[in-house]
Amino acid sequence: MDAEFDLAAFLGALGSPLIAQAAWTTLWVATAAQAIGTLIGLVIGPVLAWRMRPFDLAVGAYLWLFRGTPLLAQILFFYAALPQMGIRLGLIATGLLALGLNEGARMAEIVRSGLLSVPREQREAASALGLRPLPAFFLVVLPQAMRAILPPLASNYTYMIKATSLLSVISFAELLRTAQLLAQSTARPLEIYAAVALVYLAIVSAVTLGQAMLERRLDRAEARPTPVAPPDAPPIAAAAPAVAPATPVLLEARGIARRHGGFVALHATSLVIRPGEVVAIMGSSGSGKSTLLRCLNWLDPPDEGVVLLGGCAVGATPRPDGGRTMLPAAEQAAMRARFGMVFQRFHLFAHLTAAENVALGPRRVLGTPRPRALEQARVQLARLGLAAEAERFPATLSGGQRQRVAIARALAMQPQVLLFDEPTSALDPEAVQEVLAAIRGLAEGGATMLLVTHEVGFARAAAHRVLFLADGRVVEDAPSAEFFAAPRDARARAFLADHHAEGSS
Repeated sequence: MDAEFDLAAFLGALGSPLIAQAAWTTLWVATAAQAIGTLIGLVIGPVLAWRMRPFDLAVGAYLWLFRGTPLLAQILFFYAALPQMGIRLGLIATGLLALGLNEGARMAEIVRSGLLSVPREQREAASALGLRPLPAFFLVVLPQAMRAILPPLASNYTYMIKATSLLSVISFAELLRTAQLLAQSTARPLEIYAAVALVYLAIVSAVTLGQAMLERRLDRAEARPTPVAPPDAPPIAAAAPAVAPATPVLLEARGIARRHGGFVALHATSLVIRPGEVVAIMGSSGSGKSTLLRCLNWLDPPDEGVVLLGGCAVGATPRPDGGRTMLPAAEQAAMRARFGMVFQRFHLFAHLTAAENVALGPRRVLGTPRPRALEQARVQLARLGLAAEAERFPATLSGGQRQRVAIARALAMQPQVLLFDEPTSALDPEAVQEVLAAIRGLAEGGATMLLVTHEVGFARAAAHRVLFLADGRVVEDAPSAEFFAAPRDARARAFLADHHAEGSS
C-alpha cells in the first residue's frame, strides 16, 4: 500500500457513483429512522409530560429497554433473533426498525422537555376558544414547544446520520460499508475514508445550516416590545342603568361548587345573568372570584351543579333527581366556544401574529375559511385601535396592546357572554386605561359581561350589578349604585374602604 496521499484517488472517491449512491442511502435511511423516532416521541412525550397514567407502565418498559441497551446490540437482535421468531425482515426494514425504536426513546424525552417549556395556560386559552385537546396540541402547544425541541432534534438527526454506520455489521450498504468495500478493492483506505468523512461533514453541515435557518424563523416571535404612549384616561361616567328584570335569562348557574382536594374554593352558588348585563365580580384575593368565572364556561368543571347558557347545558345536563349527566367532550368544547374568555395575563399564542391569534378560533372551531377569518380578525383589531399591529407577534406588543388583542380574540368567536378575569391586574398603570376604555366600549355596545376586577371606579361606572365574594361564597349581590353607596356586608364595606384608600394614596 502506497504511504503517500493520492489526490487523484481522493477526488475519484469523491466523484464515485458508488459513494454518491451510498450517501443517498445513508441520508434517506437516517431521515426515515429519525421520522419514525420523532413520531414515537410525539406519541410518548405527552404521556411523560402530562402523566397519562394508563400508559405509564408500557412507556416506562419501552424507555428502560431501549435506553438501557446499546444500539449495536439492538441492531444485531433484530437481525438475528427476529427470524428465529418467525419474523423475517429485509435489511432495510431491520435497520429502520432498530434505529427508529432506539431514536424514539430519546425523542420521547426531548418532546417531553419541549412540552413542559410551554406554560399550561396556553392549553387553557386554546380550550377557552373551544379547541379540543388534540387540535390544541398541534395548533398551539407543539409549535411553541418546537423552540425547545429543535436544537436537540437537529443534534439527534446528525447523530442518526452517523449511527447508520452501525448497520454495516449486518452488511447493509450504507456509506461506511461502501467505503470499507472500496478501500479493500482499491488498497487506498486513507483516500477513501477521507472522502467519506468529507461527505459526512457536508451532510451534517447542511443539517446545521437548516437548523440555524429554522431557529431564526422561530426567533421572529421573541423580539422586544415597542414602547407606546398611553392614551388619555377616559372620563368616569355615571353608573350604568340596570337591566330590566323582565329580560329573559341568558346565563344561569344552579348550585355550582368547586373543590381542590379538601379545600372548597367555591361553595354552592347560583346566579342569573340577563342579556346586555354587565356584572362586576369583586372580593379579596382568594375569595373564589376566578374560580366562579372558570366554572361558568367549564374551564374548571364544577364538582356540583349545572350551568345553562341560552337554556342549553354547558358541561352537564340536569337530571330530574337533582343529579347531572356529563356531556361528551365535543359538546362541552362547542358550548365553551360560546363564551369569550379574557385572561389576566393575556395567554396569547406566542408563535402567532396578532391577526393569527384572533383568527385561530373562527378558523378551527367555527369553520371560517382562513382568508375570511384573517379579514375579520383585522377588522376586530382595528376596532380596538390595533390596525397597525395586526402582523406583529405578541412579544413585540406592549401589555395594553396584548390585552386588547386578547379581547379581540374573544370577540372574534361571536360569544354570547364575555368573561374577564382581572384583565388589568397584570398591566402597568399607564396601560390600564386603554384596556378599560376598550371594555367600556363593549359595555356601551350592549355586550353581556362578567368582569372580575379590583377597579372600583370602573366597576361603579360600567357595571349594572356587583357580586361580592368572600371565602368562596357570594355574600352580596346588589345593583351597582346600591352596592357602592351602602354595601350590606361588613367585608364588602372593608374592601371598598381599603381600595378607596389605595386610590387616594
